[in-house]
Amino acid sequence: ESENSAMSDVYSFGIILFEMYSRKDPYDGEDHREVLRLVADPIFNKRPEVPESCPSLVASIMKECLDRTPGSRPTFEQLDLRLKDLSVEHVEPGKMNFSMQDKKLIQAGRNEKLLFDVFPQHIAEAIRDGRKVDPESREIVTIFFSDIVGFTNISSKLSALQVSDMLDRLYIRFDELSRIHDVFKVETIGDAYMAVTNLVKNQPDHAKRIAMFSIDALCAANDTLINTNDPSMGVVNIRVGFHSGPVVANVVGSRNPRYCLFGDTVNTASRMESNSIINRIQCSRRAYNLVHRQYPEISIRPRGKIHIKGKGEMRTYWINEERTPSCNVSVSSNESSQTGLSGTRKRDKYNIEILTRVKEIAE
Repeated sequence: ESENSAMSDVYSFGIILFEMYSRKDPYDGEDHREVLRLVADPIFNKRPEVPESCPSLVASIMKECLDRTPGSRPTFEQLDLRLKDLSVEHVEPGKMNFSMQDKKLIQAGRNEKLLFDVFPQHIAEAIRDGRKVDPESREIVTIFFSDIVGFTNISSKLSALQVSDMLDRLYIRFDELSRIHDVFKVETIGDAYMAVTNLVKNQPDHAKRIAMFSIDALCAANDTLINTNDPSMGVVNIRVGFHSGPVVANVVGSRNPRYCLFGDTVNTASRMESNSIINRIQCSRRAYNLVHRQYPEISIRPRGKIHIKGKGEMRTYWINEERTPSCNVSVSSNESSQTGLSGTRKRDKYNIEILTRVKEIAE
């Protein structure tokens, strides 16, 4: 904790600017402990979004006041000079009564932003322009899969809204990590997260990127509360797996188009995840060879040969050191093969027995 200073007052001024133009509290409806942690986190650097009605010159001042580095924030003397130079037109909120044409343009802009968030740029441009998207082949990519251990059991103890909130908080962190490591997020299906490298752009270190993303994603999951209103439920535990190989990518459907990957590489990557165990990262031998070459200092150890459904015997590897589960997880006898050497995938029916896990998030 640090004492109040002139720079912290400048930060508060930035928050006041947000409140003036948004007419609401920052982070309204979010868990204050999670907000405090993400605000203080130098990687996530959480800040309120600039309100749509905020003029660009004021928005620039607001962003500078909320800069992560106190020394980079303007002084009040500098702010005073800059604000005096602004006219009424520069500081009044943007028009709230839009014409029908304005509303159409705004909505079109939002739709285009969403399009470019979901699809690779060249695919998004083709869809926007109404052009046909042709299948694309890549000789080598690295595909990541993760899912939440005990998701079915967790879901039975939470409301649908609480499950949605847990996944939202987790995937916000995964998405930020995907930007940091330049990993392309393919999709999320329930508790499963799929990402890939060396697909939408050439990345010679694609296996290294997925390995680093996997390690950080595991840490992020283990730092995400299952239920912010009941910390005793513990934090999220995941399984992770990845594999490298060729794929074909294509847009499927027209009404709700999806960007899909096809090929045995996808199946094998999924098997690496489903045959992994709690809080561990498993990769195939081919992925291991690439990671070892691209990131020789990483900690990897062989798991040995395991039976993979549809593949037979495969030699696999553990990435990084073993992490202690955040809570005791007992596996029923008819599911013991899930964490053993069998490749038969069964949905999670873990019985979570919480001992103690009350974690302070606010710094």
